Amino acid sequence: MNDAYSELPLMRLFADEASIQKETIVKEVAVELHALNKRGHYEVYSTLLATPTDLIELHAGHLYSEGYIDKIPSIDCLHVHENSDTQVLYNGCITIKPRQQIVTSSCGACNHPNLTVARNEPINHDSRFSDVDLPQITNALELLTRSMPLFHQSGGCHGTALFSADGSIDHVSEDIGRHNAVDKTIGKAIFSESTVFENSMLLLSGRCGWDIVAKCVRVGIPAIASLGAFSSAAVNLAREHNLTLYGFVTERGAWKVGY
Repeated sequence: MNDAYSELPLMRLFADEASIQKETIVKEVAVELHALNKRGHYEVYSTLLATPTDLIELHAGHLYSEGYIDKIPSIDCLHVHENSDTQVLYNGCITIKPRQQIVTSSCGACNHPNLTVARNEPINHDSRFSDVDLPQITNALELLTRSMPLFHQSGGCHGTALFSADGSIDHVSEDIGRHNAVDKTIGKAIFSESTVFENSMLLLSGRCGWDIVAKCVRVGIPAIASLGAFSSAAVNLAREHNLTLYGFVTERGAWKVGY
């Protein structure tokens, strides 16, 4: 049994015939994130429609990048419920109001209806990411796409990673949801204890929306490069916090937000 995908018999249509064939389908399940309430009991604070892999990393990254906690979580404080492989428990309390709805895989529902993100101190910007050569960005994104086995098997997931100024990429993650993949990458970076977010650029296989920029603002990632476009809210938030965005990146060019 594979946690990332299922192989299902489906109808395959061709120009002149149809047949039943095996297809690889990315798994999408409801993952419950639990934290301690004021009475010391575990309580669901968010439910994500996600691919059930790297769930400890997903929970750690979600806690930190969504502002549910103020400090980087320890791996010792997180574990998967012994009776359910889709319930992940955090042995601590959260600081903001829990969500009352499922966060779908299509977008990251936010707790900030006015689309603002508070940050106590400015992000420490690495100048090496504010003026990156186009070939360097395209090479980094190509390396990301080559490092996405689930996508190559199914064509049905997003991928993210952190790009370092030395040209390497780390913490590659895949998920049915863009925001979940980002959480997994952030969680992996937290547990590696070697990644400095301020010295990294987030790589995205898809588009860059407000929710992705907000996560980067909260954890201190100064730049994002995406194969897809960015949204108007993403541009506004990036400008507010002086993040650099590279969007619609191809060998022919890219759009840039930032100077």
